[in-house]
Amino acid sequence: MYQLEVKRWLIEYLFNPSTGWVVYVDIDAMEQARGGNHPEDKKERVAIAETRLIDLGVRIGAHPVFGRADIVAQHPAKGDVVIEVEGRSSRQREQAVYSALGQIFLQMTGGRQKFALAVPDIPEWEQQLQKIQSHVKTLTGLSCLLVSPNGVRQI
Repeated sequence: MYQLEVKRWLIEYLFNPSTGWVVYVDIDAMEQARGGNHPEDKKERVAIAETRLIDLGVRIGAHPVFGRADIVAQHPAKGDVVIEVEGRSSRQREQAVYSALGQIFLQMTGGRQKFALAVPDIPEWEQQLQKIQSHVKTLTGLSCLLVSPNGVRQI
């Protein structure tokens, strides 16, 4: 599952604007299969995901405070959640997780917002998230989410 598809399903299930969430989604050119080399099916699949995000009512672009975080979801009763998302790419999964964690930790300002890391719900990604110790998740308030077209699991 590509990064844009992970974003789509995560928002469908957990942060749907129809349930009161205001959601900002940052999308870069590589996610849209523009520039570089991409698998044949990627352009079509990510176009479907991007169209669905627009249909859901998300705001495409950088968030005014959190900048180019992958997703910023805001709800009047549930608060703000800043999410970094990884998906299928040429990068090693372990390096992708380290990079996403770095981005998340740099966003932590001591405010009341929550943070999450979302990846495809497949064993190889789950194995990477399981490396994050539970006490680290507790100290930082980090949620680790496994996403699929069938739903979202937190580990």
